[in-house]
Amino acid sequence: MLIVWAAAWAGYGDVEDSRPSAAERWLHLWTNAARVAPEEFEDDYAQGGCSLSADFSADERSPKAPLYLDVGLAEAARYHSEDMASEGCFQHESCDGTDTWARIGRYYDEGSTLGENIALGQVDGRYAVLSMWMCSESGHRANIMSSSFNELGTGVAEGTGATLFTQDFAQGQVPEGQPVRIAAHDGSSFYADWGDASPPTRLELVLDGQEREMKLAHGAPEQGVYHADSPVSACVSWWVEWETESGQSGFFPEEGAYFAGSGCEADWALRADAGSSGHDDEADEEDGGSGLKVVGCTTAPSSPGWWLTCLILLSLRPRRP
Repeated sequence: MLIVWAAAWAGYGDVEDSRPSAAERWLHLWTNAARVAPEEFEDDYAQGGCSLSADFSADERSPKAPLYLDVGLAEAARYHSEDMASEGCFQHESCDGTDTWARIGRYYDEGSTLGENIALGQVDGRYAVLSMWMCSESGHRANIMSSSFNELGTGVAEGTGATLFTQDFAQGQVPEGQPVRIAAHDGSSFYADWGDASPPTRLELVLDGQEREMKLAHGAPEQGVYHADSPVSACVSWWVEWETESGQSGFFPEEGAYFAGSGCEADWALRADAGSSGHDDEADEEDGGSGLKVVGCTTAPSSPGWWLTCLILLSLRPRRP
């Protein structure tokens, strides 16, 4: 039986009960990076054993708009990753057998086209997207690159010896006036995507109260991923400020601030409260989790020093109304 709680996000991108987590935003960010710039990640595809020219269709090589965050889809994806992690199953149905679409429908009721990718492995979100799903021909890449979707929810949970990833896609009603769909960081760089008719007039990272210009890293200026390099150690607050060519301006997250660095006692706070950052000088820095290998069963690149690297992936193709 599913237990459903109501999400009460204050604004677009804001966090409730640690959702979406930093890992979930990281997964979303690289999903959008793949969409806006599929031709720019050949090295990542090579790690997964595929190539753009040999494996991608013409449509899959064509850039798509970045996907909006939907909190209902994020709830459904988080529930599913946590369910698989705690119950030890790996399938699109819930571990108790609840139908996939019924599970998503308890959090998301727009009745639109839906799709889902899941993966299991000892990897981070970038590798899961660019070297696992984008190198799969079982519907995963097609889901990520589909123009039928405009919303995404991601769920990440730690299982026994591996991480569980879920992407839930939909075609639904999206918020207006949100050119930044998601923002994330990896400890040394901060990223924000952009989707508008024109490039941003202003796109800045506000890190510990200091503004830093974000520059284009992937894609086109009007539809791309921007970044600012700024390694952090102690806990600091951050958010993104933006302005469009038409004069609209805003923030991501809309009303809050995220935290980055070691010793943070919280993941998020309203911007008015972000200065305290809840820094704990005695807290240990979280493990970044780099250098991990994939587990499961399929193939990986053949090159000197490589053994068969396995992964587990499942894709559920779109359900249409």
